[in-house]
Amino acid sequence: MSTHLQTIQRLQNELAIANAKIHQLQQESASLRKQVSSVPTPTANSSPPSESTPLSSKRPRSPSNDAAPPTTKVSKLPNLKPKHSLSAIARRFSSPTAPSSFTFIHVPIHRRLPIHQLRANPRDLHINTRRILDIPYSDRNVASFLIHTGFEPELRFQLYKHKITIRDDFDPLSSTIIRDPTLLNESIERKTKLARHVFLQRLGSAFRRLKAPLYNAVTNYFL
Repeated sequence: MSTHLQTIQRLQNELAIANAKIHQLQQESASLRKQVSSVPTPTANSSPPSESTPLSSKRPRSPSNDAAPPTTKVSKLPNLKPKHSLSAIARRFSSPTAPSSFTFIHVPIHRRLPIHQLRANPRDLHINTRRILDIPYSDRNVASFLIHTGFEPELRFQLYKHKITIRDDFDPLSSTIIRDPTLLNESIERKTKLARHVFLQRLGSAFRRLKAPLYNAVTNYFL
């Protein structure tokens, strides 16, 4: 019986010692937390202390020291290539069409211009010149846009927008094209054949400026 009492007494002593150590550790932990909370938190503007003062701060200020810092040069953005027009992008998602067909849109012109100037003018009117195959003169005061029929609605819209008259009444195969005084008394049939001959000659000049695939498509349509 005395042995059990001794064991209980020993365990009680060990428990008391353990509780004392736990209490001591709790006090030390609380003291450390208090010390940490009293240390100021560094801010973004604060900088770590340096061991030595830079030499520049010890020298007296001079005009050179007060000079403004060098400006940073901003490089120019590269020129971006113009994007395809929305209509050109939309055409990529259209259904396959029938075989290519072409047409002329005739407009009046006050006087004949050099061909390079005549081709540059539509660009100033925001007309997509990439879709204009050629601009020959079909008569004395008539210039004609050779285009694919798919471009016709857009071209007409731009011409109407800039109040440019479209000569839908003009016929390049009409006998009235022939104004040679020596042929004045020729028959209408004869003049019509001559008008067609002149028309084909003008087409030939335009076709020579086209690349092979497009040249074949246009010649097969008109000839």
